[in-house]
Amino acid sequence: MATPLRKPDPDVEIESELADESLKELRTRPWNVSFFQAVRLLRRAFPSRGAVGEFVPPANEAVRFQANPSLGFPASETQSLDLPEHGDRPAQMKVNFMGLCSPSGVMPTPYTELILDRVQKKDNGFRDFLDIFNHRLISLFYRAWEKHRFFVRYERREPDSLSPLLMSFVGLGTKGLVTRQEVADESLVFYAGLLGQRPRSALSLKQLLADYFGVPVEVEQFVGKWIRLDERDQTEFKDAERITEQLGYGAVVGDEVWDTQSTVRVKLGPLSRKQYLDFLPRQGSKGYAVLDSILKFYCGTEIDFEVQLVLDRDQTPRLELSAQSDSNLLLGWTTWIKNVPLDRDPDEAVLQLT
Repeated sequence: MATPLRKPDPDVEIESELADESLKELRTRPWNVSFFQAVRLLRRAFPSRGAVGEFVPPANEAVRFQANPSLGFPASETQSLDLPEHGDRPAQMKVNFMGLCSPSGVMPTPYTELILDRVQKKDNGFRDFLDIFNHRLISLFYRAWEKHRFFVRYERREPDSLSPLLMSFVGLGTKGLVTRQEVADESLVFYAGLLGQRPRSALSLKQLLADYFGVPVEVEQFVGKWIRLDERDQTEFKDAERITEQLGYGAVVGDEVWDTQSTVRVKLGPLSRKQYLDFLPRQGSKGYAVLDSILKFYCGTEIDFEVQLVLDRDQTPRLELSAQSDSNLLLGWTTWIKNVPLDRDPDEAVLQLT
């Protein structure tokens, strides 16, 4: 998410640290990591190398598989793993669960015994020959697992089968509708369960905003406001046939009417000073634009929105006029006249979204 108010999901730096820790675990104790997770991590660690199980030369793939020719009962899926330092060659992974000659292999046991005997005599030719086929078999096995797990391709930023379906759920199913919001489309997809509800409710809107921005949210419905009437809708006592001239039907005294059903007020806070400033309609404020985009996407243009910002009283600045003062001081918005600490959180700032 582009705005700093958004909680990362996941944060790039945290994800990088987790990847480094996982590679350390793979390098020192590969048997502690499941086969599929290990290959998945290797694909993410070496993205420039070819995909596993695709039609690329094996030397260009991220992992080179070998079967462990053993007659013993395997204690783990992975026997060993040799990681390259700079990704200049494939990682070498020896597995226990699959292979032509292994405890679960398809070839008769004497072939496994033959391989073990020849390896003991420093002759690896037969084993390496069978590993040509083992590599392809294990690669296709991983590819079959990955095929029906959309998140594996999604985390590599590759096209997956589920994302277009979720985009359709939230109303972004065609190419002409994507990348038009101030908020990232994939962030809206995260809330497909809330955005897909009909009719959409104030409770769902509250849950969406509170989770997205990570701040307390209240949604107040039926906020009244005066609506100015066009001249043709005003009662002028000129034409008795007009509905605006008929008492009890359309006649209105004055040029405004009180409307209680078309406005919703979203109350945010208490906010920190940094969050508060980011929600104000100022140059460089991302929170305001993102909030406006989410509200219009959620309810369309049929409902008018007001946003009430509540600042934490402990972070309320004092008004100090000096050469070092902020040039954008706005009384009641960004500064308050106070001689003693406030006994409530300031909530005078109410914005009308247009």
